Amino acid sequence: MEKLKLLLVVFFIGFSINSWSQKTQVTGEVTDQNKLSIPGVNVVIKGSKVGVSTDINGKYQINANTGDVLVFSYAGLQTIEVAYKGGATLNVSMKEENEQLKEVVVIGYGKVKRADVTGSVSSIKAEQIEQSNKVDAISAIQGQAAGVVVQRTDNKPGSGGFNIRIRGASTINSNATAASGGFNPGQNPLFIVDGIFVDDISFLNPADISRMDILKDASATAVYGSRGSNGVVIIETKRGKKGDLKIEYSNYVGFKQAYHMPDIWNGAEYVDFLKDVVVGNEFVKTNGNLDYRASDVVLSNYLDAEELQNVADGVSTDWVGLMLKNGLQTNHTLNLSGGTDATVYGLGLAYTKDEGTIEGEDFNRFNIRGSLKSDLSKWLNLSVSNYITSAIQNTGSWEAFRSAYRLKPIGRAYNDDGSLRFFPTTKETQITNPLFEADNQTRETRFLQYIGDIALQIKPAEGFTFTTKFSPNIKYSRYGEYRGLYSKDVVGQPTLRTATVNNANYFSYSWDNIFNYKFTKGNHAIDAIGVISRFMERKEGYNNTVKNFTTDAFEFYNLDAGLNITNVASDFSKQTLESYTGRINYGFMDKYLLTVTGRYDGSSMLSAKNKWAFFPSAAFAWKMMDENFMQKQNVLSNAKLRLSYGQTGNNGQGGGLAPLASESLLGASATNIGDSAISTAYLTGLANENLTWEKTTELNFGFDFGFLNNKITGSIDVYNRKNTNIIFFTPIPLVTGFSGTFNNVGESTNKGIELGLNTVNIDKGDFKWTTNFNFSSNKNNLDKLYGGQSEIIFNVQGTNLIHKVGESIGSVYDYEAAGIWQLDQVAEAASFGQRPGQVRVTDVNGDGKITPLDRKIIGQVTPKWTGGITSTMNYKNFDFSFFVNISQGNMYKSNFHSNFTWAWQDTPTRTFNGYNVDYWTPENQSNDWHQPGNGGTYASALYYKDVSFVKVGYITLGYKIPAPVLEKLKIASLRVYGTVQNPFVFSKYDGWDPENAGRDQFGAAFMSRTFMTGLNLSF
Repeated sequence: MEKLKLLLVVFFIGFSINSWSQKTQVTGEVTDQNKLSIPGVNVVIKGSKVGVSTDINGKYQINANTGDVLVFSYAGLQTIEVAYKGGATLNVSMKEENEQLKEVVVIGYGKVKRADVTGSVSSIKAEQIEQSNKVDAISAIQGQAAGVVVQRTDNKPGSGGFNIRIRGASTINSNATAASGGFNPGQNPLFIVDGIFVDDISFLNPADISRMDILKDASATAVYGSRGSNGVVIIETKRGKKGDLKIEYSNYVGFKQAYHMPDIWNGAEYVDFLKDVVVGNEFVKTNGNLDYRASDVVLSNYLDAEELQNVADGVSTDWVGLMLKNGLQTNHTLNLSGGTDATVYGLGLAYTKDEGTIEGEDFNRFNIRGSLKSDLSKWLNLSVSNYITSAIQNTGSWEAFRSAYRLKPIGRAYNDDGSLRFFPTTKETQITNPLFEADNQTRETRFLQYIGDIALQIKPAEGFTFTTKFSPNIKYSRYGEYRGLYSKDVVGQPTLRTATVNNANYFSYSWDNIFNYKFTKGNHAIDAIGVISRFMERKEGYNNTVKNFTTDAFEFYNLDAGLNITNVASDFSKQTLESYTGRINYGFMDKYLLTVTGRYDGSSMLSAKNKWAFFPSAAFAWKMMDENFMQKQNVLSNAKLRLSYGQTGNNGQGGGLAPLASESLLGASATNIGDSAISTAYLTGLANENLTWEKTTELNFGFDFGFLNNKITGSIDVYNRKNTNIIFFTPIPLVTGFSGTFNNVGESTNKGIELGLNTVNIDKGDFKWTTNFNFSSNKNNLDKLYGGQSEIIFNVQGTNLIHKVGESIGSVYDYEAAGIWQLDQVAEAASFGQRPGQVRVTDVNGDGKITPLDRKIIGQVTPKWTGGITSTMNYKNFDFSFFVNISQGNMYKSNFHSNFTWAWQDTPTRTFNGYNVDYWTPENQSNDWHQPGNGGTYASALYYKDVSFVKVGYITLGYKIPAPVLEKLKIASLRVYGTVQNPFVFSKYDGWDPENAGRDQFGAAFMSRTFMTGLNLSF
């Protein structure tokens, strides 16, 4: 009986289990966000081949077990997964897919979907780059990405002069040259073009770029270790695409003109100014005598007979106007691509011409691009890419620009017979007619650059790949300069004719061996990568200068023709970097994402015992929208939280450290013993065996969001970046026999916020309007200087700067202008040793006198915040777009104001022309500018200017030719457009260009706007 009972229990348990495992028929309806039924939706039980599709009414039915996961997918809509918990009905609502989340992002040695990015990465697509129609690739970045500040430092065609700062200044560097646009702390990011490390990207044709991905936080950049401390810009050029041969051609052509030009005096105004200069000088000599006025000035004491006659004849020469011309700007790009499932190819040809607005300035660039990718077998893939650039840059005369501003307008440019006059007046002996410069001064740079990439990828087993990749970068450049007989430098003296030739050879390579393993099982996904990498860089240069030529015919092509050799020099440097990298991307349920990275770098730049360092990072992301509780709300259509922490390094290049600069080296010299010259050697610097890695540690919190069914999408990031062991060249007293040594000197912090926002403002019928907006603000602080120091004061390009603990790195440090001393302040001015008409500065410490202790921090050279706005409207076949770039809150000592308000004002017989401003006179007690000839000790305080600006980058109107017309012409697509580049600038700064206000006027160029038209054609 007991056995029978047991048998019945087992039977009913088995029956129950069998009953529980039976599938239930589930029915339901699939709708969109507007509650409309969606036919054709695929409904699949995850992990099986069981699936159905919704009918015309959006209905479906499928057999499922409790606990099964149903996957709903449809093109253009977000794929959703729903766990079946029992019941006969399961209705779901699907939302539009966010195309941005499907986008693939390059993160270094790999790619991931935008939705799976754990770090802070900004991307710029080919469409954005092409829309901007820029000659140089860096300009295409400007204002397009939050946290990325791009400052143009040179307006010469083809100059490539830019400072790029990602999340502020991480280190300090007091080195600057005229071409650098003045001081800007920090360093440019690492550029990687098709896997190749390059110092700049001016050689690229922007139309050849398929995308740029900018890695900003330590987690994103950690895979590049010490190379990524200032951020990383990864650039991919266009490659071939599978399919029939596709031919694409694009071009633009237009003309550029100078604008935003300060007003200077004409002939009559100059004479009045000269009189006021004389009065100002007399005012100083007589200690404030107001009886001597402009009407008392005798011009013949300051102008010769010819100049007086010119004044009487009403001569007024516009030297700047005579120099100006419209410059041609054009680009032509041809792309071919195609291929099969096994092999794809791509080819590109491009030509760019960019002329300046002064004769003799132009840039010509030729680009050839080729790529091939082929599956040689199921387990072996070969890819090859090549990019070649040949360019010629002519910067013209570096004297013509400033000479045109200096020359008196009462001089003549032409003789009576129409020929050019060398000196504008018989009295002038130094500043020559700038119209001679184009034919008498040549500055030409030619370079040929090749970057290549050859990679073999082996797939030894399922999920495993091994790639070995060799990427060389070869560049040859030659700079040639000749100053002819009638140039300003030679002033008609044959012995001063000068020719200079500088040759430079550059070679570097990266050799990467990449191991990759991808594994997916159930809710787990792993993407692991290991990299063994070696980088080598080798530079050599040869410089020669010769003077005293008997003819200008040879220019710099025949140095033997010069009679005096004034310089023969050469240089060589080499550095290597070896790296071992590991990264693991782990995903759980495709909504919890973890990235862990470590890189071990060894640099030849540092001292022997400190060459190696390890740089770790970790990042976590939570795709909140995939949680069940988020399906019940209608506010957010996308939500992902990101948190990262990591460390990167700097081997000293940012602080000016060069190969072997940390060592004590011997330099050659000579001395006299008796009547004999004896060769000697000396130590050029002090070695620092303790010099170690500069390290940056960063914490980043980010939130990616979408509202209103992704009509509004974007991301916000908040970061804290700490920099330690800053490498800096520390001067020591010259009596020691050494100039100084490199040390680890301090610590700094960058804190900031970044916001990127994309909005679909209108999307109805034939009209769509979208806007992209970005904003970033960075607060920089020098936290500590080692060795008990609290500040380092220095001067760059005439600007007084300070690295002060508790303040921003490289703050502007000088006297603060407080207006002009007026006639009713005679006694107060005298107590400070000054007089009316002179510049008044703030007595900071209130001790009743002005001393160096009254200097203060009056500004910063980096902007407090930046932003960019791109807006695009499409109506039927028409498109209209514009871009605005914003930079606010920074200051420079303006080189324009330093030199043209007013040179030689203390020597009326030589007084140059000057900036037409409202200056102080006894009859016109202005508070803006001091009295000419009476600026006082602190006149330069007026030269510090707020250089904030809002620039309209471009305005474009385009039209796509209708398809029926194109079909008859057998053309795939054709768009024609017109655009104006840099049409407007809004700024308080009244010099040439607020972006490079600190740049030396020697070799400078005007800001310009370009009017152009172009087309995009494909077959």
